[in-house]
Amino acid sequence: MTEGTGACGINCLACGLMRQGKCSPCASGLEPRAHKKLAAQLSLMGGVCPILQCAVQKKVAYCSADCEVYPCHHFSSGPYPLSQAYLDMQIRRRTPGKSPSGQPPPPRGKDGEKLH
Repeated sequence: MTEGTGACGINCLACGLMRQGKCSPCASGLEPRAHKKLAAQLSLMGGVCPILQCAVQKKVAYCSADCEVYPCHHFSSGPYPLSQAYLDMQIRRRTPGKSPSGQPPPPRGKDGEKLH
């Protein structure tokens, strides 16, 4: 299920670039393949993916599932892999006391029913 999924949560097997042979699949931050991917990025592009590098250093498989500070600056400072709107939604849904919309949950009675 997680084959080809990068630490960022993107599944490379669903990407057209990978399917066309223009890119290799990524890995979780715990897979030995992650080190090979970082080395290839450094060699080919002169830099590495900060998300994968961080996941390897922190020994985190998948950021959104396993990292306590997700979403962090590695996600919001770059142009990819996710939009700011998506990251904002993640923050809203992970903030205790807020509904998925970001609004406070509706008041409820002692029995848990919504108050009208």
